[in-house]
Amino acid sequence: MDQGGFYSSAELLTEDSAILQSMQTTRTPRVLLYKQKRIVYIDFSDLKKPEEIYELMDKASKFISKNIPKSVLTLTNLTGMYFNREIYNHFVNYVKQNNPYVKCSAVFGINGLMQIFYNAFVALTGRDVKAFST
Repeated sequence: MDQGGFYSSAELLTEDSAILQSMQTTRTPRVLLYKQKRIVYIDFSDLKKPEEIYELMDKASKFISKNIPKSVLTLTNLTGMYFNREIYNHFVNYVKQNNPYVKCSAVFGINGLMQIFYNAFVALTGRDVKAFST
């Protein structure tokens, strides 16, 4: 801040970047309305830190479990998300935990290593999750 109390462009850009960073890492499930249907949208896209992924899983589970059994439609975005075996194991538990509440699921952004694990994932969770690359 200069003597007149004004921020420089560099200071504003730094502050804007910090705000955007915090917005990206504090995600929560959102409800979308499509053809009079409530769809819980869970956006894991571009999350790179396992703790951020687990935090969003926890928020989504709490949100989903507040609904009537077999009533929730979910749409999950995995585009560009970091993925490894540990995250896979968390996803299996996350989906099993939500299974009583979910009527139908779709996921997009699956590729690479995720695609390899997908078939085992469906078998382990007992859920028919429709998968799309985009």
